[in-house]
Amino acid sequence: MNGRERELATIRRDPTDRIATDAISVENQAEIAAHLGIAPHTVLDRLGLDGRIVSAPYAAELPDPVDDVLWTEWGTPNSGDYGTARLNPMAEVSSLEEVEAYPWPAAANYDYSAAAALAEQLGAQYAVRGPYWKPLFCQVCDLFGMEEAMRRMVIEPRLFEAALEHVTEHTLAYVERLLDACGQALPILCLGDDFATQRGMMLSPELWRRILKPRYARLFELGKRRGKFIWFHSCGDITAVLPDLIEIGVDVWETVQLHTLPISPEALKREYGQHLTFFGGVNTQRLPFITPDEVRAEVQRCIGVLGRGGGYICGPDHHIKPDVPPQNAVALFDEARTYRGP
Repeated sequence: MNGRERELATIRRDPTDRIATDAISVENQAEIAAHLGIAPHTVLDRLGLDGRIVSAPYAAELPDPVDDVLWTEWGTPNSGDYGTARLNPMAEVSSLEEVEAYPWPAAANYDYSAAAALAEQLGAQYAVRGPYWKPLFCQVCDLFGMEEAMRRMVIEPRLFEAALEHVTEHTLAYVERLLDACGQALPILCLGDDFATQRGMMLSPELWRRILKPRYARLFELGKRRGKFIWFHSCGDITAVLPDLIEIGVDVWETVQLHTLPISPEALKREYGQHLTFFGGVNTQRLPFITPDEVRAEVQRCIGVLGRGGGYICGPDHHIKPDVPPQNAVALFDEARTYRGP
């Protein structure tokens, strides 16, 4: 089986030749390449990743950098960090009129043809998913600032939800154009949003169900209508709303950070394994500090529990960061591909 066949069969619960393997991102590919004596562009194939991520890049003009700060199409800094010393352009917004007047990015201003070309190039060999990071909640938090967004969500819900609806409508239009462009080369609608910590939800499950669940349902229904599997990234402990996500169509849950959950891996598999394919499991927070043998043992534990009866894509439960020794990354994927159980 090739990667596309294996990963899609895993989601369908069909028999496979081995456990499917994947990763959100491998950030130390150059170090892995040097360790193995191979070209950097061959690392993901050498590791055996079965899937690839495709999205449509923004193609319209962005504001000029200011003090070396680059900008996103949302008017926020393109810093890639979660720090507090950053501009949040809607932090001072005080009326619905200001929300409506905000320069919301147009879904037409993305290069869907580039995404389609890449999906076509990759789609025969790999299970292509995308667009990945087009969040709703996190996008509003970036616009207001995290603390201010949480405050507005409770104190000024009409204003918060007006902004959230603009983000949702944008994302719906973007996803529809992406699916139109990519067709069958993109069999998995993959979206992500973070609304939990490692200790539980950042907002109450009741509030999540009121303001976020119906909007995710609209997005997932769009994918289902096109015959796509729904793959959803959400970090931390989201067990309080896992039944809701299953109800509105999620097929694959990423990232399955087992060490954050209030239930055991066995209980997770028993309660939700008939409905969800799990992706992740291997604790990336330990990867810089343990030995290759310990990595292999953790992979075996994850496969032994989450992989029982199928429905498991083995991999790190978040990015493999630059501080991970290359031999640990290799051990993770080599063990996942070759382990056949006790």
